[in-house]
Amino acid sequence: MISFICNNKEITEDCAGGLPVLDWIRSQTGLKGTKEGCREGDCGACTVVVGKPGVTGVEYSAVCSCLLPIGEIEGCHLVTIEGLTTGDELTPFQRSFYDEAASQCGFCTPGMIMSLTGCLLGSSELSASAAMESLDGNICRCTGYIAVKRAVDRVMEELPSNREDRLEMLIEEGHVPAYFNTISERLSKLPVHKDPPDGTVIAGGTDIYVHSSDKLSDEQPGFLSRRDDLNFIHRDAGVVRIGASITFTQLRESQAIENIFPDMKDFLSRVSSTQIRSRATVGGNIVNASPIADLAIVFLALNASVTTDGRSIPLCEFYLGYKKLNMKRGEILTEVSFPIPESGSVLSSLKVCKREYLDIASVNSSMLLKVENGVIHQARISAGGVSPIPLLLAKTGEYLHGRTVSEKTVKDACTVAATEISPISDVRGSKEYKKELLKAQIRAHLTRGTLE
Repeated sequence: MISFICNNKEITEDCAGGLPVLDWIRSQTGLKGTKEGCREGDCGACTVVVGKPGVTGVEYSAVCSCLLPIGEIEGCHLVTIEGLTTGDELTPFQRSFYDEAASQCGFCTPGMIMSLTGCLLGSSELSASAAMESLDGNICRCTGYIAVKRAVDRVMEELPSNREDRLEMLIEEGHVPAYFNTISERLSKLPVHKDPPDGTVIAGGTDIYVHSSDKLSDEQPGFLSRRDDLNFIHRDAGVVRIGASITFTQLRESQAIENIFPDMKDFLSRVSSTQIRSRATVGGNIVNASPIADLAIVFLALNASVTTDGRSIPLCEFYLGYKKLNMKRGEILTEVSFPIPESGSVLSSLKVCKREYLDIASVNSSMLLKVENGVIHQARISAGGVSPIPLLLAKTGEYLHGRTVSEKTVKDACTVAATEISPISDVRGSKEYKKELLKAQIRAHLTRGTLE
């Protein structure tokens, strides 16, 4: 039995915890505003807002309901497009979309409104740019983006941005109904099960649900997000430790991470979308073992280690082959850790893909670089899309150590890197193209304004 609040109604549902929320909404509630599109988390038509009890109240975020198992919303507040109003009145975003002709066929519109509402409820910043960024996971098939931007700008210009009582302000402005004020207390009274899992263990589910949604629909998965011991970011004794269930959004908004890597927030904005980042986890990205896993590439450059039920393993020794991991059956990855880089070190992370946002890299790479007086004192470089595994370019790093930054050094480093990689031709580019992409990225990492 799974208990939660859907819009303003308390629900107790007898169903498998692995059932996608989208399927429950479409088949059990009669609420048809949540649309079924790609079922892969790419189009945003199925976007809903989920509120989880937090330290300071209910914490809301927009997520893709097609990749969200219903067991994950136990004890939470599920909001669909129908839950944003209690009568015939439109919300300010709905009115603005109408006035600016931002809705054409209308299929994508509910998902966009939910993404924008999730931004209002959960974003640390209330601005037109933050609101537009929240739509990075919503695709309009009628190419109405300019009208959408006009509609968003219009609302955000009129929104009070200096109110500390965010929820009260949103209620007063008509973005959410007054019943939102009762949710925190009502959630505290709902039963939440702590039983151990008897099915597949799931982190964010943003990849496994793309491939195995039908199988998981009948299971009772174990949700790592409910393990408090996996949800942390600590900095102590010269080491940063990150719990495996930390989401991309949490990582991106971490002040501790930003203090060390000021460019990390911008880089992570190009990883997937707002809805996916709200669910995808650090541990999931690593154990998924994709050859172009964005965080795996970053952590390889940082000389990171992973912990699996007490065993500490250097990340560069964690990948044994395509989708093969240095893990024992039944082990769970619990944390990632890396030494804080030396003063003067710079972490550079790049990815090239067909679209700037919401796309998988053709080639991605990271380099931890320290240069003093034109001499390279440290260069640790990793790359994805050029090998069956996320790859540490150890020979390239060794070659660069002690060299001066020059055109010859760049060219020779690219030559060494070519001996370490083995790209293949696929839908993201030919092997020759990927070799050239890596060369260009190595140049970009090394120069950073030091060469003309």
